[in-house]
Amino acid sequence: MDKINPLEYLPELYLKAGSFTERFLSIFTAIYRELEEKIDRSAELYDPETCPEEFVEWLGEWISAENMLLFPDNKKRELLSAIPRLSTYRGTIRGLRELLELYCQSKVFVVECYHVRRYFSSCKDLARLYSGGRFTVWIICSPTKSKADVLEEIVSTQLPANITAQIKLLANITELNNYCYLGVNSVLAGTRRGALDGKCALNYVHLGGDRQ
Repeated sequence: MDKINPLEYLPELYLKAGSFTERFLSIFTAIYRELEEKIDRSAELYDPETCPEEFVEWLGEWISAENMLLFPDNKKRELLSAIPRLSTYRGTIRGLRELLELYCQSKVFVVECYHVRRYFSSCKDLARLYSGGRFTVWIICSPTKSKADVLEEIVSTQLPANITAQIKLLANITELNNYCYLGVNSVLAGTRRGALDGKCALNYVHLGGDRQ
């Protein structure tokens, strides 16, 4: 910022006082300059990426950010930055999924009744797993350290009034005829050439976690 010279705004009569007038006015100039610098940087206080740490929660309260206190400290800035986009999709499957993925930091699947109902007649286990009716959505989360009660609280603020949700936290060890999703909590092992040398076993299909 350019230094302000208050003498430029005074009548010529006061210019004759010379350096004393300038030194006297510099006391007030320093005060105003500090205030102007704070005003110029005030936009940083409203930017989630640049605001001081102590302003993060205040900024969330100021814009009425829901679920702010449920997010860990290292995710709150990311949540604040995403709020304008998430508000556009509030009450939709996309908005719910993106918010949960932000919290879980992993892939989240939201299954609606029409996604699976067509397969009920041919798969009784599927009908058992996804029972609840057409006003129910199932939220499938990858194995995560997230707490189910926190997820339920986040979901409750995003669903329309006539929709209920069931949250399924997948386990790393899955069992057949239960929630088992290929590439999420189960894998199919690759193949390799077998050798009858007494040291190797023939390959096999592996379900339930990474192959060791």
